[in-house]
Amino acid sequence: MSSTSFGRSIGGVASITAGTTQTQAGATEATGAVNIVTTGNASDGVILQADRVAGDVVYIVNTSANALKVYPSTGGALNGGSANAAVTVLANATALCVNTGSDNWGVIRDTDTDT
Repeated sequence: MSSTSFGRSIGGVASITAGTTQTQAGATEATGAVNIVTTGNASDGVILQADRVAGDVVYIVNTSANALKVYPSTGGALNGGSANAAVTVLANATALCVNTGSDNWGVIRDTDTDT
């Protein structure tokens, strides 16, 4: 029987507060494999780490009543979009981020708005 490896989750669980500048430069770094995030205002943000490699998996859990911006590391892209552009994670929702190499990420977001 063969087995399949889906990537690594490095960093444990981190409880962080999103950066309040609503910019990539001011976003709080998501340092855990699982990042439990609170926000104060809509569009506060977190940034994915630059030292991740292809196959690494990071979870962003937005526990607040406001939408959260998730940014790639500087120069990176999310879901094949523009460099440095954020994606939005809805209030009380989760995103699964998979590094595809060269600071680029595929992001699967929870679109269920039930709380």
